[in-house]
Amino acid sequence: MRLITKTLLYPLTALLLAGCATTPFNHTAADAPYAVPLQPMSKAQPVVGLVLGAGGSRGFAHVGVLKAFEEAGIEVDVIVGVSSGAVVAALHAGGMRAAELEANALAIEDNDLLDFTLFGPGVIEGGRLQAYINDMLHNRPIEALQKPFAVIAAERETSRMMIFNRGNTGLAVRASASVPKLFWPVLIRGTEYVDGGVANRVPASVARQMGADIVIAVDVSWRGSSEAQQADVVIRPQTIRTRITDFSRKVANLAAGEEAAREVVPQLRELLVRVALEKAARQPVQVGVNRQR
Repeated sequence: MRLITKTLLYPLTALLLAGCATTPFNHTAADAPYAVPLQPMSKAQPVVGLVLGAGGSRGFAHVGVLKAFEEAGIEVDVIVGVSSGAVVAALHAGGMRAAELEANALAIEDNDLLDFTLFGPGVIEGGRLQAYINDMLHNRPIEALQKPFAVIAAERETSRMMIFNRGNTGLAVRASASVPKLFWPVLIRGTEYVDGGVANRVPASVARQMGADIVIAVDVSWRGSSEAQQADVVIRPQTIRTRITDFSRKVANLAAGEEAAREVVPQLRELLVRVALEKAARQPVQVGVNRQR
C-alpha cells in the first residue's frame, strides 16, 4: 500500500511543482506585435472609421452592427478593436464579410476560443484564441490585412494604452482580450499586456488618428463608456448582461447589434453626404489651360 501511495504521489507532486512554475512565454520573435506611427488614410471620399469596443461575450453584437452596415451599403475604411471587439475587427479587416462573420459566430463555442488551465496567472491561457484568429486569417500579420487595423492593449504595470498595428494578428488580439485575473497576461518583448479595455474601452480618438473623417463607435460595455463620446456616431446595443465567457446569449446580442446599427443608418447617410460635400469644397480648383494647336 505504501509503495502504491509513493508511486502515485511522486508524479503528482512533480506535476504540481511544474504547474506552479508556469509563467507566460516571452514573445520576442520578429513577428511579435509592435507599434509604428499611425499613417492617416487619405482619399477624396469620406474616410469612415469603426471602433469596436470591449465587452466580453456581448461583443457578438459587433457582428450584427457590421451586418446592418453591409445591408445598407456602408463600408468602413479603417477599423479599431478592443478586447472582444478586436476579435470581430480583426476578422473583418482580414476580408470576412457579414454573412461569414455571422455563420462563424453562430457556430463557435466557448471551447473553441477558451483554453482553461489549472495553473498560472489566470484560468485561461489564451493560446487557443490566438490560434483561432491566425487560422481564420491564414496567418497574415496586421499590416497584410485588407483594411488598416489597430489593436488596443494595455500595459499591465502602468495601464498605458498600446496600439498594435504591425505583427502577429492573433497574438495582438489575444493581448487585447486578456482580461486581468481571468486570462494570462501576454508577455511581448519583456512587457506584460492585458485587456485593452483597462486603458480605453472605446478609443474613438485612435480611428481619428488613422485618418477617419467620420468615426463610428460601438459601445457594448454594460455601464457605457465616456471615451465613445469622441466619435461622431455612437451605437449602444441593448445587449443581455452575461459573464465574459458565457456564449449562451450570442444570438440575442448579435440581433441587438443589428437593430441598434439600423437605427443610425439614416444619420450616417446624412453625415456621409455632408462630409463628402465639405471635402469636395476643400479640394483645390484646377484651372485648365487652353492651348492652340
